[in-house]
Amino acid sequence: MTHLLKSCAAALALAALAAGPAQALDLQAGGAPKLKPTAAQLGIISPPGNACPGTATLTAWVHTNVPGTVDILLVRKNGNVAGPYAVTTVEGASGGAMGSYARQLNIVTPIDAEYRVVIPNSTVVSNWVPLVAHC
Repeated sequence: MTHLLKSCAAALALAALAAGPAQALDLQAGGAPKLKPTAAQLGIISPPGNACPGTATLTAWVHTNVPGTVDILLVRKNGNVAGPYAVTTVEGASGGAMGSYARQLNIVTPIDAEYRVVIPNSTVVSNWVPLVAHC
């Protein structure tokens, strides 16, 4: 019986080494995985005909490994930053979790800019997306 226990202990030790130390740090108390953003997407619909005044629609989608709430920042290519805005993700049918943030933008002056979503304390960023309107 002692030999069996030693074999099990050795197998568990090898499994822990194979998993690596980073995976052990990715667990919360109780063994549940910590919330981690996995992807971000941004979509902007410029005002009709790219004319102003008009209303643009901005929507950001956030994907995480488990349901929870993460903050996002909206970054303009010239360096202006807005936020943080909280996004709550819910469990998806195919695993992981997703949530969204949407807002209407009242465009009253000409604009030709690009924006992206950045998730603080992570490497996750979205693609750059243009917002164009001419008055």
